[in-house]
Amino acid sequence: MRWDPLLARAVAAELAVRLDRARVRSLLIEPDERRILLYLRESTLVLELHPEAGWISLLDPREPLPSARPLASRVIGVRSLPDESAIIFGLQRIRGKDEGVELVAEYTGNRWNGLVVGYRSRQIRHVLVPRRERERRLEVGHRYEPPPSNDRAGRDGELPREEWESIVGSAQEPSERRRALLSGVAWTSSINADALLEGGWERWRQMIDPTRWQPHLIETDRGPQPYPLALGEGEPVESLLEAIARARGASESTSPEHALLLPTRLLERARRRLRKLEGKVRGLARELDSARDPGPVRAIGDLILARYHEVPAGADEVVLTDFEGDEVTVELDPALPPDRNARTYYDEAARLERVLQKLPARVEEARAQAGEWAALIEAVEAGEEPPETLAERLGPETVGGRRGKGGESPSLPYHRYRSSGGLEIRVGRGARRNDDLTFHHSKPDDIWMHVREAPGAHVILRWGRKENPPRRDLLEAATLAALGSEARNAGTVPVDWTRRKYVRKPRNAPPGAVLPDRVETVFVEPDPALRDRLEIE
Repeated sequence: MRWDPLLARAVAAELAVRLDRARVRSLLIEPDERRILLYLRESTLVLELHPEAGWISLLDPREPLPSARPLASRVIGVRSLPDESAIIFGLQRIRGKDEGVELVAEYTGNRWNGLVVGYRSRQIRHVLVPRRERERRLEVGHRYEPPPSNDRAGRDGELPREEWESIVGSAQEPSERRRALLSGVAWTSSINADALLEGGWERWRQMIDPTRWQPHLIETDRGPQPYPLALGEGEPVESLLEAIARARGASESTSPEHALLLPTRLLERARRRLRKLEGKVRGLARELDSARDPGPVRAIGDLILARYHEVPAGADEVVLTDFEGDEVTVELDPALPPDRNARTYYDEAARLERVLQKLPARVEEARAQAGEWAALIEAVEAGEEPPETLAERLGPETVGGRRGKGGESPSLPYHRYRSSGGLEIRVGRGARRNDDLTFHHSKPDDIWMHVREAPGAHVILRWGRKENPPRRDLLEAATLAALGSEARNAGTVPVDWTRRKYVRKPRNAPPGAVLPDRVETVFVEPDPALRDRLEIE
């Protein structure tokens, strides 16, 4: 379907009658889909401004999606710009002293766009596709300037026959007459040029007279074309909106109603959730497959205690004879005495037991959740479930760590993860929220972490015991700290850790700046897959 000034003028006239004094509830701008939705009490207006599909649809009323912007107002007029393929909707605020706005849909040339403009100030408040052009700047905060005029004769509907003849009649060749018509006479386009060249000035006068309009769906080499006049072969229809709907149905695989049920941002959030769950399933399954038997690990701890006096101080390994008479090489931490090294093996065995006990259920739970999300997304895409179901499951979208407009309260100052051993890990959302996490969402004996000498998130490993946490859980929390820092792309990252009770906030220090004491350091390799695997949905 193509737009031209005459079609825009006729559609605007039709919408002016259909939407007169209509109450507006909210506005949804979807840049990715090049689409604007105006939710009204009695209907829903859909403006599609994609370069390959420019449609206007007036559908049944629907409940606004959570991402829609409240816009309590009333439609006070619909008009088109003279000799331009642009339609303007005037919206007057119902409450308050706001100046009101105009919703502008530009179907001009190959740069279709949608904007929300202040009624008096002419300041651009929202724009579908920000763009800088030679004559104007379509960006938020700048003054809106309409498309530059081509100054063709007859924009006001007045064009004497003599002037018509001077523009069109002076050309000799048909191609020259066509070029002269399109460049010099208002309301002409490639759609109506042939009919006007044949019918002349009288046909032009009839064409711009609204009392002569009769909506048609005409056949063109580009497919069905809605138009306010009969041009060549075509059939009459009740309205141009019906003609647009039929033309759209002939060229689009989805109906306008189904397009309305496919909010891009909502679906993309759902697909991200599904991808995370699928990654979590793969990660948990790999960990379950690679989990060691805790028995031999515990047996090494028993062997260290049984051969206590054969373990030299400061050694990083020792060869001991096991209970079957075989020699076994045992790795040690040279900084620990034999009993502490034995305790390390007992802790690892206990962790492995927890893994083997809990992981199968966690794998099945994650797999079931992924299946539910996949089925829900498929149902919404097929039009079998309303988008409200998806929006409710996802919850409010957060922006900068806080709920978007319409949310009830700020989100937590951290992201939540669960270690392989079942411990909760909290990762701060930013400098200001790092302080909140460290000093208001942790306990004194929890483990505090931060990447050494690099900006990044504070991390809290929930522990609360006097002994140190299992090393596997500690390293996973440290990896999340590395991923949440500016050192995330390094090969190996040093991460400092200590008890939260040894972290203090200096007076007048900037957000996120703290002084830790009794610090130990571990070295980890940032692995993005770990974040997806450990994240709590």
